[in-house]
Amino acid sequence: MMLRLLISISGLSRLGVVCCVAVFLTAYASAENASEILQKTRTTYGAMKSYADTGVVLNEYGSSSQDRHTFSTYFNRAPRHFLLDFRKQGGSQYVIWGDPDAFHTWWSTTGQQYDYPNPNNITAISGSSQNTGATSMKIPTLLYLKSALAGQMLELADPVLDGTEPIGNRRCYRITGRASDVYAATGKEVNVRRVTVWIDAESSLVRKVLEEWKPLPGQRSRVITTFEPQVNPALDDSRFKFVAPEAK
Repeated sequence: MMLRLLISISGLSRLGVVCCVAVFLTAYASAENASEILQKTRTTYGAMKSYADTGVVLNEYGSSSQDRHTFSTYFNRAPRHFLLDFRKQGGSQYVIWGDPDAFHTWWSTTGQQYDYPNPNNITAISGSSQNTGATSMKIPTLLYLKSALAGQMLELADPVLDGTEPIGNRRCYRITGRASDVYAATGKEVNVRRVTVWIDAESSLVRKVLEEWKPLPGQRSRVITTFEPQVNPALDDSRFKFVAPEAK
């Protein structure tokens, strides 16, 4: 009787070990797949000759509040041209545009234009996150992979492939992970958030990004950014022309 019991316990132990190993291997494979998909996406954007999109930013906060903003992006690698036009709910407009010599920004609220000549031009993008609903720190960081921004949009800690899901009529990989910023003065991790990215399974383009912060009880704190992208479209010079209105 005791012998049969020991054999039974031993069998259960082996089964438990096998199950644990299977779970570990599945999680490992999922993480590997997620990393491979993210890297392929970086490579895809870094190789584009031109790019265009339109998109929406939904900022959901409090118990039921929501702000809806829109944006459009145009990019040409050579000769270098870039334009990000962000329209905030309520009518405010913020524009970043670039030419072979410099980047520029303009905000309708202040009426001021700022110029960022080469080579110190990256601040035009990195310093515009707040005024563009963080869109300046998403796709542009993938398009300019050789810059100091270097794909920060997809820098996720512990990425996991969480299945597939359609966005519109496009089958997408759903990848989850964690993102944060580091406060330079102290090295402290700040702005910690859970991130879910939907990447087109066929084209490797980003279709949707969900960022979620820990909310207060009974509330929500999340931003959903959706993209309608185009790869290597033919873009004439008029797409990149922006003349800031004179400040009043």
